[in-house]
Amino acid sequence: MLKPEYFVFDDLIQKRLFRIPNFQRAYSWEKKQRSDLLDDIIKVYYKEKETKQEFAHFMSTVVCLEHEIPKITIGASEFECLDIVDGQQRLTTLIILLKSISNALRKGNKQHKEYAKAIDLLLIKQKNDEAILLQTNHDNSRYLTTFLKTGKITVDSENVSKTADKNLINAIKECEAFINRW
Repeated sequence: MLKPEYFVFDDLIQKRLFRIPNFQRAYSWEKKQRSDLLDDIIKVYYKEKETKQEFAHFMSTVVCLEHEIPKITIGASEFECLDIVDGQQRLTTLIILLKSISNALRKGNKQHKEYAKAIDLLLIKQKNDEAILLQTNHDNSRYLTTFLKTGKITVDSENVSKTADKNLINAIKECEAFINRW
């Protein structure tokens, strides 16, 4: 049964763990798609600044199915487990952007570092791979997992052979550059 729900991004990622199933394509967004998403974020920011009010921006749908293990308990928290069947490219990019924000905040004052820690707790619930906010289906090289855990990428996209890995590494670099410019 379909059960449409409407969330702002923060509500979408709270108390949930996402997995991209094997039947979905690997990360395929290139610079154009990522630029469009980042441009939308800038437009919303300036519109809010100009109007001095919060502005909602529809970023399209994310379609999920409950995972075969519907919930995971970590400490005192319970997380709904969902397989992403549509919207995985956008969600992956937004999660990379969140980690880039965390990385930038870590360079700031004490309050900024607390914000970074809160973001990191959203992204990584535990050290094991079962409790990462987003598990991708084709991350055999663990580039995304490593970035979410450590905030670093240790390889250049020119040194990898798979297109999906190149796209992920380029997404990380572009999101980091976007946050550092902003």
